[in-house]
Parts: sequence; C-alpha cells; structure tokens
Amino acid sequence: MNDSSFLSSRAVENVRNPDHWAPLVQALSNSWSEANTEGTVILGLAENTLMHREIADHIKAHFEIDTHSQFTYGHGPQGSPRLRKALATFFKENFHALGEVTAEQLVIASGVSAVIDHVTWCICDEGEGILFPAPLYTGFTNDLPTRSRGKLLPVSFRREDGTLDLDDIFDATANTRCMERALVQAKRNGVKVKAVMITNPHNPLGKCYPPDTIKAIAAFCEKHSLHYLSDEIYANSVFVNHQYPKATSFHSVLSIDLNEVIRPNLVHVLYGAAKDFCANGLRLGALHTRSTALKHAMTTITTFSWPSYVIQDTWARILEDEKFLQWYLPENQKRLATNYRTLIKFLDENSISYFRGGNAGIFLWVYLGQRTAPSEKPDSAVQKSHGAQSDVASVTLEAEQSDDLLLAGTCLKNGVTIGRGSRFLSEEAGWFRITFSADEVALRTGLDRIRRSVIELSS
Repeated sequence: MNDSSFLSSRAVENVRNPDHWAPLVQALSNSWSEANTEGTVILGLAENTLMHREIADHIKAHFEIDTHSQFTYGHGPQGSPRLRKALATFFKENFHALGEVTAEQLVIASGVSAVIDHVTWCICDEGEGILFPAPLYTGFTNDLPTRSRGKLLPVSFRREDGTLDLDDIFDATANTRCMERALVQAKRNGVKVKAVMITNPHNPLGKCYPPDTIKAIAAFCEKHSLHYLSDEIYANSVFVNHQYPKATSFHSVLSIDLNEVIRPNLVHVLYGAAKDFCANGLRLGALHTRSTALKHAMTTITTFSWPSYVIQDTWARILEDEKFLQWYLPENQKRLATNYRTLIKFLDENSISYFRGGNAGIFLWVYLGQRTAPSEKPDSAVQKSHGAQSDVASVTLEAEQSDDLLLAGTCLKNGVTIGRGSRFLSEEAGWFRITFSADEVALRTGLDRIRRSVIELSS
C-alpha cells in the first residue's frame, strides 16, 4: 500500500507537488569554497555572504545568556520584548517611519517565509488569493499554498499590444491598470482576492518603488478593501549604481503619508534578518502591523514558529549597537555596489542583456536566452524584455523555457547555479536571476562557468 494513503489529503497534495528546495540540495551539499574550488558556486540563491565575518565577529564579541528570559517561556510566542523594542526603533530611524512605531505592533516568527505563511492563514480562507506583480520572488509559490492554502495570483504587466516593459511595474498608472485587470480576472475565475503583496526593493528586479506608485497601490487596496503587504526585507541593501546614480532610492510604505489614502490597519510590513544582516540561517522574521486583530491572530499560531530567545536577542544586540550599524550598513552597501559593478562589467563585455536601472537587492535580472549568442549586441532598450526576444517571436514560450531548463542544467553540470526565470513566473523566457553577493573569487569563478555554459549551448 502506498504510504500516502495514511496521510491527510492536504499532505498528499504536498507530496505530489515538487519540493521547493530539491533543485538546490545537491549543490548546497558541495558548495564552492577556497578549500573546495571544484564545488558548485551558488549564484541561484539569495544569500549575501559579503559581511558574514563581520556579523559573526559581532555576535561572538557580544554574546550573552540570560537564563531567566532565554531559558524559560519568557513573554510568549509573539517575540522577545528586547527584539521587538529594537526593531521598533530600527523601523523609526532606518525606515523613516511616520507616526508611532511600538514593540506592541510587532510579531516575531522563524523567518519571513513563516510570516508570509501566517499572514496568509490569518487573512485568507482556503482558496482565497493574494495579488503579486510578476515576475515575483520564487519562494512565494511555496509560502502561500503549502500550509495555509492561499492562492498566489500573479499580476501580468503585458500591455494591450502584447509588449512587455518591466519598468511598468514601478509606474503608478500602469500598476493600477494591471492590478484592476488582475482583480477582474480573479473574480471571473471564482477566486476572492484578499490582499496585494509587493517586494520593495523588488525581487528579482532589484529596483525600488517610487512613492507615487506606493500610494497608487495603497489607493487600489483601499478601493477594494484589500490588505497591503509590503515585504521590505532588502530595505537596507540599497547601493549607488554608477550607471544610474539617480535611480529611485528606497521608500518604506511606513515613510509615506497614507492617512488620506488607506486605513492604517490594512497596511503591513514584513522584514527579517536574512538579507540586510547576511544571516539567512538565523531564521528571524517580523511583521509590523497596526491591526490589533491581525496581531492577535498571528500570535495564536506563532507558537509553531517560535524562534529561540537566544537567537532573537542576538539580533536585538546588533540592532541596538548604533555605532556598529553606522559602519555596517554603509559598508555592506559599498561591497554590494562593488560586486554589482563586477557583474555588469562581465555582462557588458560579453554583450549579455540585463534589466537596467536597479540599485537594490543582491541579484540582477539577466537575459541568457539560448537563441541569442553571447557575442551578439543586446537591444538598446534592454530593460524592455520584448526587445531581447524580437527575433524569436514565432517560437513558443514552452520551447523557450525548455531552452532555459537546458541552460540551467548545463550551468549546474559546469559547477554554478542560477535562478531560472520561470521559477519567478517571468512572462517571457530567457531571463535568469543571478546573485552577485558572493565572495569576489567565487563570483568571478561562477561568472566564468556561466559564460562557458552559454558558449557550450550556442556552439
């Protein structure tokens, strides 16, 4: 008898679905290092290793144990009082939040993925959905449906004439038009929409939303009584792009006056330690909300994602150390800018197209379509994704995605992982997300392996 017959129907559904982590497990077990130069360079996972040593040194230098608050149930599963207080101050000062930000408005969980799952459970009944601008962070395809059974509803930004300009995602008018269209389509499909969720800075495009667009999204949410979820996990990973020094800087939804636009209890911010603090493995995420009802609902289930108080207070000590933050955050941004330049120099030298104008995050949206050889010059308006594929209009998306799968597999064979665009629900094939926040030697090694892989398939 099949083992699945002893499981619940929802567990059986999860067994049938592909493992979200499966493609990376083998690579992670043999990752590149200076001691293992034959290992796989991981450029397909959103990890920032550039400040690992500095974060580790701070933790070791300031580590302490308080048995009374850390070895007991303490103040319950809503989070360490110390961490929530430190985050409230951090949001006020670094996110330039308007209005009061208090520890009581924060709930802590074991990573932002857990926060997303919990929020979905709290605001969506099974089968109800959340709108996401596409392309979108690949983890959402796992975080929403796996346990909470929410529906991920990608918002298309394809224009009426069939073209696709990725900059429309950051345009207030285009955003409203596309959100309205997606809402109508969801209703036609019998799906009730409960929220809009954006990543700001955007993942995978690495660009920040302008204030006018944030207001437009808020107005759309208020008009339709939807929650506005802003995932701001890369808020402090914003750097100077020497190609576009006037690129839009980061504006938190908390920093914008929305009093006449949307009810405060519909606006929620997600944040975590993973990206800005180079600590994916700490598994710490936070929700800021001014909705008492949502906070109480979240607290009922954070029992199941309750991080150790030892780990929570470890992050709190970093956030409380103003002198360290004044050095650390700019230094991290400086190193990100350096690696970004390394990546785009490689792409330009090999005439590979990429999404331009970004200045945030730890990755770049790159076009590696196998029907365009790396020696060819990219389209002059490379940020317009349809321009990069104008010569293959007759080729089906399915065939092109097969090419992408082949390239990703060839890269893996040659010792480097990259993020295939279809996993980010890209509307056009040929696009990949490449993470550049690796050690410089690892990054250059990985880029050389990507180049060899593209040439291998183009020859």
